[in-house]
Amino acid sequence: MEDHANRIVKKALALGCQDAIGMTQESSNFQIRFSQNQVDITNSWRERSGMAFAVYDKRVVSADIKDLNKADEAVEHIVKVAKVSQQNPQYGGIAKGPFKYRPFSIDKKITSLVEGSDFVYAAVNAALKEGAKETAGSFLCKNEKVFLASSNNIEVKDHRASVYISIRALVGPEATGHGVECATKMSRFKPEKAGEKAGQIAAMVKDPKPGEAGSFDVIFDSMFMGSLVNQIGGRADGYSILAGLSPYAKKVGKSVASPAVTLYDDATRDGRGSRRFDDEGVPTRKTTLIQNGILKTYLHNTSTAKLFKTKTTANAGLIGPDPHQLVIEPGDMKKDELFKECKDGIYLTNTWYTRYQNYMTGDLSTIPRDGIFRIRRGEVVGSIKGIRLTDNLIHLWKNMKALSKETHEVEWWGEVRLPAIVPYGYATDIGITRSAK
Repeated sequence: MEDHANRIVKKALALGCQDAIGMTQESSNFQIRFSQNQVDITNSWRERSGMAFAVYDKRVVSADIKDLNKADEAVEHIVKVAKVSQQNPQYGGIAKGPFKYRPFSIDKKITSLVEGSDFVYAAVNAALKEGAKETAGSFLCKNEKVFLASSNNIEVKDHRASVYISIRALVGPEATGHGVECATKMSRFKPEKAGEKAGQIAAMVKDPKPGEAGSFDVIFDSMFMGSLVNQIGGRADGYSILAGLSPYAKKVGKSVASPAVTLYDDATRDGRGSRRFDDEGVPTRKTTLIQNGILKTYLHNTSTAKLFKTKTTANAGLIGPDPHQLVIEPGDMKKDELFKECKDGIYLTNTWYTRYQNYMTGDLSTIPRDGIFRIRRGEVVGSIKGIRLTDNLIHLWKNMKALSKETHEVEWWGEVRLPAIVPYGYATDIGITRSAK
């Protein structure tokens, strides 16, 4: 696989390219899908694939390579495409090596795992014990090796392995809950906690009534917080700023969240988003995006960093910078104490279909899903339905008054596609509207 990565680079340079990166990946995965409290199917697969990035006279192209035996042909094709493409005046080059990298360590109990039904049934039985009638979801064991070579004197490899389970529990058509657990160390993988949480939320939903529109105090579950922090990560990068797709333009050094909020992008921290290097081969690091509510920097690759007259934050993305693993610093209150602070509000456990009405201002809406609960005097007093959170990204985070001490690693295919390590949150004056019938 190292040879394939180097061949991609050498081929691109031989065809006249000034910069080139070759990346190859070898993965061995297995997945278990389950429904109606039973395993439906177990699927194992191995993949070998690659990516070629080439720059010909400031004409930038990249492409995935599904068959590495045809890598030469793929590189020839993308160079042909580059020669007839327009120049990218904003292209600023790729990182120059060599670099020193931190060592990586993987859990051999994960890489040697060949069966996972015990984990599935641990989650299912925990949900049923909490009152769920039916469960569904998936378990995934992921084991991948990544190799990167660059025309700027970089050759590096990584090995990443993790386990993950997502479970939804149902008590009735409108009574659902969702839980996830993920880990890179088997000793920290607790699938029963995912099932327990999903079952508890589903069982709490009883005869939900239509919710009211207005401004409310809101307790955000860690699942919902994962979605909200993904919105920051997806908007606070150099490319989004340049493309006019972010409310954070010209806000470095200014308040964009409450003083309770400190947010990092940290691929050095153990988690499903951890990695040794970005897509240019730059060693990953901990980057503070927001400190005590103040925006400190945007995320950058080499090109966007030059345009902003700063240095890369090791977040390439070759087309645009990307976060790796977002982490919110925990607060100083227990989760139960957050609820006690909420005298008249709503508890939102999960969400999906987040959409922007205006990217530049941050006006957005998102649809709460699974259990939605009314809170009065710090206690859940009933279930509601049919609402939508309609607010502004910066306003929402400025009103995040308190965070829990407890944090949870969350990720799921719908709204939390980027791994995030987050607490519960308590925010005030959040806009709630009624969903269309």
